[in-house]
Amino acid sequence: MPKKLFCRCISYRMNKKNILVISIFLFICAFCFSQKIHPSIEPVFLPEDVLVNANRAGWSLSADEVFRLALLCSECPLESEAGEKCLLIFEKIKAEVSSDDFMQLELEERGRAVLKLLYRDYLTTYDFHQTRTDVALLTGVYNCVSSGVLYMVAAKAAGLEVRGQKTTEHAFCTVYLPNTSGSKTNQLKKIDVETTNPYGFNPGSREAIENEDKIQGYYVVPKKYYANRQEVSDIIFAGLIAGNLCSYYIEKNDYMNSIPLGVARYEAVLLEKNNSKAAGEVRRALDVLASNYMNHMPEASLDYARMLDWYIAFIDRFGMTNYIQKNMDSSFYNLMVMFFEERNYELADEYYKKAKPYISQKERSAALEILTDTLVLSLTEGLGAQDQIVILDDLIANGQLEVAQIKRAQLYLENAWLSILNECMNAGAYEEGYKRSGVALQDLPQSSKLKKTQKMFYDNCITDIHNNFARTANAGDYDGARTILEEGLQKFPDDKTLKSDLVLLNKRTSN
Repeated sequence: MPKKLFCRCISYRMNKKNILVISIFLFICAFCFSQKIHPSIEPVFLPEDVLVNANRAGWSLSADEVFRLALLCSECPLESEAGEKCLLIFEKIKAEVSSDDFMQLELEERGRAVLKLLYRDYLTTYDFHQTRTDVALLTGVYNCVSSGVLYMVAAKAAGLEVRGQKTTEHAFCTVYLPNTSGSKTNQLKKIDVETTNPYGFNPGSREAIENEDKIQGYYVVPKKYYANRQEVSDIIFAGLIAGNLCSYYIEKNDYMNSIPLGVARYEAVLLEKNNSKAAGEVRRALDVLASNYMNHMPEASLDYARMLDWYIAFIDRFGMTNYIQKNMDSSFYNLMVMFFEERNYELADEYYKKAKPYISQKERSAALEILTDTLVLSLTEGLGAQDQIVILDDLIANGQLEVAQIKRAQLYLENAWLSILNECMNAGAYEEGYKRSGVALQDLPQSSKLKKTQKMFYDNCITDIHNNFARTANAGDYDGARTILEEGLQKFPDDKTLKSDLVLLNKRTSN
């Protein structure tokens, strides 16, 4: 394609209008390829289009609302060919379960009959991963979620009260019936429905089994999968489909599809103002999607910076949670490290200011240190210590750094001075080192390292003077020894060692 476009662009038979159109096209292509496209944070479908009663209290969504939501969560648009086929099939199911034959059954038998109907006409093959409602209806392949949602909508259409149940590993339904036994007439009788096989109505009860030769083809749920069950709203139950698909997409690092679907699932839950634990888990699942996307770090810092822009937009849209805060902090830290490695102070400063309202106080302190390191090294890396000192003095004095940054820059200034002083120490230039350490302490009067180094120079200077004095005096050159002490006291007038040496010399020469 690029070769053909190039050839056409240089064709003399083309008019100016065609050349302009192709030029614009090439510009747009180049622009698009240079931009990293990020997942949309808009829902892949609008839950309110099908959930007209979502804000009602309780569990009273209609069969049609739940079914349409389930199709959308299955990524099956209602107006698509598959969606229209499924809607027609569901109309057929509704007609049968609301027929006179069904409605004359006792409620419990009606609930059992609904399950048998689904397996007689629709559900044929269990597949752990097949969670989509449309696929279950059109192919017969199902798992606990797809079969559970189909049972829920069919049972609702049959006039039964049915609620979804979820555990960490499983999903099933519970039918609520009036309890007419004994003193519990005001309470409801609960019957679980294991929807992954046709004999799952009221698991554990004895029932005549038709087609026993086929029973092994149905899935048997391990007992541990029923632990920690939660009864959830109809919206959350249908949304398990989207949750499973999002998990599937995460395994493939497909965030373009998973995040918009996760957003739709979350916004559906928001419609019913649900504060349950299960609703909180839906928000957590959305946070995990967004944060996992941020954990895929590109090589270029600018690409990751654009991802952080996306994450900030996500936070602006959905708000901050503890989980998001933790990941925002770590993502921003990673970005600042990338800027540091590239010595890119301009972008580091830009993104520090941009992200500051979104990161924790602890992370602000750490980021400010990295920002300062980036600034200092971008200005001083490769320079000698004396040139570094000049630049750092100007940087600290210009009044543009925060207090924490000044303290950080002073560490670099201290290291530059120590580098110079170490050279003096290694060369045995103690007097020069002592003088320079005094200048350094004018820059950094509180530096304990510089104070300690100055004292080392001082002690070495005094030791040299004392040793020279002692050697000269012991050789009998008292005038030379006195000169050494007097010159030393001019430089170090308060030194006790030199004063003591002078007293001793005076005593010896006065005898």
